[in-house]
Formats: sequence, structure tokens, C-alpha cells
Amino acid sequence: MTYETDERLKSYLDTNQLHREQLCLAILALDKRFTNVTPRHPRGGPDGGRDIEAKFRGTELAYGAVGFANQVADVEEKKKTIRAKFSDDLNSTWNASPRPSVFVFLTNVNFTIGEKSTLIDEARNKGFSICEILDRERLRIALDSPDGFAARFQYLNISMSESEQASFFAKWGDEIQSVISTGFQEVHSTLSQLLFLNEAGRSIEGLHIQFNLDREYDANEIEHFRAFCSIYLREPKLGFLALMIGKSDKANRFESDIQEGREERPGIKFGIASGQWKVAWGEVSNQDSSLLREIEDNFEKYTQIGSGSGIGLKKVKQLVVSYITSSIIRFEPELTLMDFDKCMLMPILNNALAEKLERIRIFANGYMLLDWDRDAFKIDKSNFELDLDNKFTKQELSDPWVRIRPKAIASAFGLSFVDSVPVRMFRSKKATLEVPK
Repeated sequence: MTYETDERLKSYLDTNQLHREQLCLAILALDKRFTNVTPRHPRGGPDGGRDIEAKFRGTELAYGAVGFANQVADVEEKKKTIRAKFSDDLNSTWNASPRPSVFVFLTNVNFTIGEKSTLIDEARNKGFSICEILDRERLRIALDSPDGFAARFQYLNISMSESEQASFFAKWGDEIQSVISTGFQEVHSTLSQLLFLNEAGRSIEGLHIQFNLDREYDANEIEHFRAFCSIYLREPKLGFLALMIGKSDKANRFESDIQEGREERPGIKFGIASGQWKVAWGEVSNQDSSLLREIEDNFEKYTQIGSGSGIGLKKVKQLVVSYITSSIIRFEPELTLMDFDKCMLMPILNNALAEKLERIRIFANGYMLLDWDRDAFKIDKSNFELDLDNKFTKQELSDPWVRIRPKAIASAFGLSFVDSVPVRMFRSKKATLEVPK
């Protein structure tokens, strides 16, 4: 059976590109690291070297490319052709928008370990964090396992032997197979949501908004920057109606105890300042029915509740602004993660930095709450002012504030823990009990 599977992978699907892609999609879906495995063109057609789209470990975007050759033999001529196909698909995928971090290449040519290492190095040098090469031997192993028998029969017309039938039905069975294909994902999603709702009642340890740039920049390309985000709670809690968090250059910019007039070198490579502000409940009129207008136009009521300073950066790929609560001992109650359900968020940056923005992610208490790529937001360049403007010079403000809005109808981003289950970024460790001898 091993020999038959190997031989059919070489030539059985010659000229049938649609079935080649469907076979590879079925094989990739067997790998538990990949979820939401879907074809980009279910009936075939131009795809820019990206035949398959998936999520890697639940969060990272992955694209897969299929590089099959006709009448394959593991000779240098065939390998050269497939290596060229790999490079072309790699370049096309890297230039895609949104840009993935994982690239998978599936081929019916067998490569040596050294040859695969060379291809993987090429992908990593391009900028991919992970590259997987599924050559003919890896495809065969997947198809000759109980998980792959169905795809093997469907696309290569190889029936199961009696022993394979026994192992297949022993593992799955008709009813179990139905549960796995239709019900398991729903059960897993429900359990994930229940776990999150239970853990979301804990006090917030930190809420972090990650601004990812479209490439790594030298500090001289960034220089002065302003990265902020306003957060309005759906329901005032513990005296909080809203928060503002942000970062800028000049490490002591927001330090109130630093002597005024002290000169600091501008630019992100010389220092970074961070700050936290709040709008206390009662400082905004609750009689005004247009709260969103206040969110956008009435920032003068922010009161500083924290600040920090740090060293500068030589290279900049991302910036993280955070709301951090007191550490070690809590002397009074803190906001919980659930308090941010249905909140409204408005990222606010200087225009030059906003133009470099590629992705925005929100993390809190070990969960990724939201992930927006460049296709999900737009830059609103309409004029407005912040009460924080007095922290910046006129020259700095000549690069104006802009607001990042969703491309959808809503004018501000929102968190909803019912509509979207946050991704748990950690796995709890089990306690072990050693039985005394």
C-alpha cells in the first residue's frame, strides 16, 4: 500500500490541478496546528500562488501553495522546476495583503533534508516566521494513516485493505466521525467561551494595544511619534467612564515631577514616555444623549493617573500602549476584564505613524481580544484637538493627530465577548501529586 500511494502521488493527478489542490487541502486539514483550512478558489483559477488559506495555532495567518509536477521523478530537473515554483509562490505570498507569517508548500517531489532546509531558510530570510515543506513522503505518510484514508480513496482511488478498514473504524466509527466533522468544533467553541467568561471576572492585570507596522523601521525613520487609544466603558465602573493610554518620544514628557524646561532629545531612539489618563464618572454629563460626540470631541476632562519612561529603540516593528494596574498588592478594587465588554475604542496617532500601520491587536490577561488587519480600518484625517496637546510642541503637532476607524459603518471599534470568543494565549499547567513511597 505504501508503494501504491507513493506511485499515485507521482502521476495519478497529472493535469488535474483542481483535485491536486483539494487533496492538499484535505491533508493540511489533518494537521491539528492548522484551523479554518479553506481553498482560496474552490473551483480553481488564478490565486497569486496562494491556493490555501488557514490559521496557524489559532492566531497566525497561513497561506499554502501547491507545486505538483507531471510524471514526477526525483531528479534534479524536476527538483529545479519545483524550487522555482516555490520561490515564485513565496514572493507572491509575501507581497499579499494581509501579509501572512506562515507559508506552507505542498509538492509531489521528494526533497532531501538538506534541500528542504535550504528552502526553509529562503522563506525565513524573506521574513516568514514559519515555513513548512510537505513533500511527497510527508503527503504519503498522512494519506496512509487512518486520518487520511478517506482523502486517499477520494483523490487517488486507493481502497482500504482489510487491516486498514479495521483500524479506521476502530478509531472513528460512523457516529464518532459525524460528531468530529459537525459537532466537535461547536463543542470546543462553547467550552472556550465558558472558560473565558469564567476567567474574565478576574481583575485586569494589563490591557495592551499592539500597533504593528508594515515593516521594521530604523529609528531615524520614525523620530517623533504619538500612539494613543481612548477607551470608553459601556457602563461606568469604580468611578471610571473612560481611559486614555498612550506613548510618545521624550522619556520624561508625562512625568509631572520633572522640572519644566528640561531639555530632552526628540525621537524614538532617545527615549519613550508612556501615560495613563481617565475620565471620572460625573465629569461627563449623563444628560447628553450623544455620548459618541463627547467621545470624539470632548477630551479636556482627562486626568492623569500614571506615567512611565523608558529607553529608546533603534529598530521599530511594533509599539504597545498599555493600561497597567497596581502590582503585588491591591489596596482597592480594580476593573475586571469583563468590564471592557461592549466598550468603544478609538486609536489616535500622528499621521506619519498611522500611514505605516498594518495591524492592531488587543491583549489582556493572557487573551487576544481582537485582531484587525489593514483591510479592517481606515485613517480619518479630519481635524480635532486633544487636551494633551499642551504636552507637545507646535512643531510636533504639525504632524497632525488622526483617528483610526473601522471600515464598517461603526465610527469606533468595539469589544464584544458574545460575538467573538477571545483566543487564550496560554495553557494552564496541571498540578502533580507525588505519592509518598
